Amino acid sequence: MLKNIKCRTPLYLLKKYPTPESISVLETSVLGEEMRKKSRGKFREHHADMLINLAKNTVGIREGVAGLSLDIRHILVQLEMLKSLITEIENEMEIALGRIPYSSKLLSIKGLGIVSVAGIIGEIGDFKKFQTQGEIMKLAGLDLYEISSGKMKGRRRISKRGRSLLRKILYYAAIQTIRKNGIMHDYYIKLTDRGMKRMKALVAVSRKLLGIIYAIVRDDSEYLFNFESVKRQVIKKAA
Repeated sequence: MLKNIKCRTPLYLLKKYPTPESISVLETSVLGEEMRKKSRGKFREHHADMLINLAKNTVGIREGVAGLSLDIRHILVQLEMLKSLITEIENEMEIALGRIPYSSKLLSIKGLGIVSVAGIIGEIGDFKKFQTQGEIMKLAGLDLYEISSGKMKGRRRISKRGRSLLRKILYYAAIQTIRKNGIMHDYYIKLTDRGMKRMKALVAVSRKLLGIIYAIVRDDSEYLFNFESVKRQVIKKAA
């Protein structure tokens, strides 16, 4: 039910009700309203009822509860400090990106946020030192190679000889872009429908995404999501 402990609602519940006992005595309607407000409607009364029943039927230890509650409070304080530090770092990233002319162009790509763009620029550095798209693929270790012998044709794979952190950033960025209504969703579905495994399809999306990033910086342009559709309309009108 509460999958991520670092989200708003679980943190609130742990802070206010650190033990199963403190939850088990609550009224379902009261806890349900609290959860509804904190989660902005995601959790409601039936979720509260489930949580209360779980708290009543817990098989957890009952000794040393006060000490465990203290530990929970300390962990929550650390999480709040970590969240504050992450926010501060992201603010500094945003300020730094503001000094890089083409960063706003990369941020125009739906699915790329401040952290992703800052990481990509930090790993690549000066885009002007790359004359071709192939060179920047090689830097990321996303360039393709093929192992063949005699008449046997091998499969094409990525070299993985470039910067592993850059590949990781692009991979996680690719995951954001293949979501429903994401800019790479259709491309990803097309690859998987052909029988390509999901992991390989994500690598292909990462390559395509890096190619788009390189082209945007090279041409000093912004990403146009429905470029092909617009181009077809222009050609149709011209005809």
